[in-house]
Amino acid sequence: MSASTDPTQSPEWEAARLEWYAQIQTQLDQLQKAVNGATPGSLALETIYGPMHDMAGLAGVFGYELLGKIARGLIETLRKGANPLDDKMLMVAKANLAALVALHAKDVRGEGGPQGLAILAKLASIHA
Repeated sequence: MSASTDPTQSPEWEAARLEWYAQIQTQLDQLQKAVNGATPGSLALETIYGPMHDMAGLAGVFGYELLGKIARGLIETLRKGANPLDDKMLMVAKANLAALVALHAKDVRGEGGPQGLAILAKLASIHA
């Protein structure tokens, strides 16, 4: 790794971030297709839970705290819901994945400021 006081400024860190960012794009596309094509009772919780758990853990590491918070909120809600996913859990998953896909496409890093708080509040209201 390059000798820098801030490891996130090294070329190796940026390469790792770019690799993660590309992997997440593929995962989000696959998950969104699975959720949008699912009917109540046809999609196992694990289909979404595992990738979202990984995203919740790694997003903040690479500077995508808002994405991580959305993923964390989704997995916490999924834990309390039906498996396979029922109508409500499918709706929650669709809303969260739509937000994640849009924010990822815009490469929104950090907490997202006031808009990030508004997004989290809106998604929380859907989880309730």
